[in-house]
Amino acid sequence: MNTQSAEQRVFALARKMLPGAANLTITGDMDLLTDLNADSLSLVSLIFAIEEEFGLESTELGALVTESRTIGDLVAAVERRD
Repeated sequence: MNTQSAEQRVFALARKMLPGAANLTITGDMDLLTDLNADSLSLVSLIFAIEEEFGLESTELGALVTESRTIGDLVAAVERRD
């Protein structure tokens, strides 16, 4: 059982998957594109990593992408499905 919160887990995945996030202190209001320098490929990689980490269905991936502008949006989407 993972004792980290969904937020901590998503932030850790973002640090690993997004080129601009590795050395940042991530906050929920950070924009995925402008603050964390996510491009389409890194964003898709992050979404797939979230899917694997949280056991989400592939059909939920599109909603994660379209509903999420900030890292906090991703966390909220995961928490609604977790």
